[in-house]
Amino acid sequence: TLDAADAMDALDSVNGLLDMWSAQKLTVYNNIETVQPLTAGQSSYTVGLTGYFNIERPLRIDKAYSRITTGNGSVDFPCQLTTLEKYGSIGLKSQPGPWPKIAYYNTGYPLANLIFWPVPQTNVEFHLWTEQVFTSLDLSTPLNMPRGYYLGLQFAVAELLCPEYGIAVPPDVRRFAKEFKDVIKSLNGSPQAESGVDMAIVSGNGNDAGFILNGGF
Repeated sequence: TLDAADAMDALDSVNGLLDMWSAQKLTVYNNIETVQPLTAGQSSYTVGLTGYFNIERPLRIDKAYSRITTGNGSVDFPCQLTTLEKYGSIGLKSQPGPWPKIAYYNTGYPLANLIFWPVPQTNVEFHLWTEQVFTSLDLSTPLNMPRGYYLGLQFAVAELLCPEYGIAVPPDVRRFAKEFKDVIKSLNGSPQAESGVDMAIVSGNGNDAGFILNGGF
């Protein structure tokens, strides 16, 4: 049986590893959808616990879109995530529009900011897909993760702990830690995305259905 000090040391290693795995895209197994209305005329929203998008502050945003609902049903319009350089190149950042075509995710801490262009002029229903952030465990928390994670986490933690106790990492432990992590990454991998043109910037309103709300201008 581990004494209290060793147990806390192992727990710190587990939580440190989970924190690092949150930052590695292929070790994250789940994407979370968050839906919030955007306020007409507002371009910036906070993201993180206590923020407008009140979720664990995501390290990355995978996908986002606006949903417009009419009497004939709902239509989703993609919102492209962009870089600071591309957002900075937009001359008229206050340009109004029916819904945002572009979003820049400014990863501040503890609250990040999501900045939209053009500035929506209607109360749009916005859908945000983010990667799950692993939360810290305590000694009474059961490990609840998908198949394949238990051994991967066990051997990865063993690899971390060996040097702390002055023990050389056994070759089998190192090998199994890598093999099991590779299995996890292969399970979470996705097909390579096709390359394309930044249509959110170069396209006109006529071919994105924006004319529905703004009359074609």
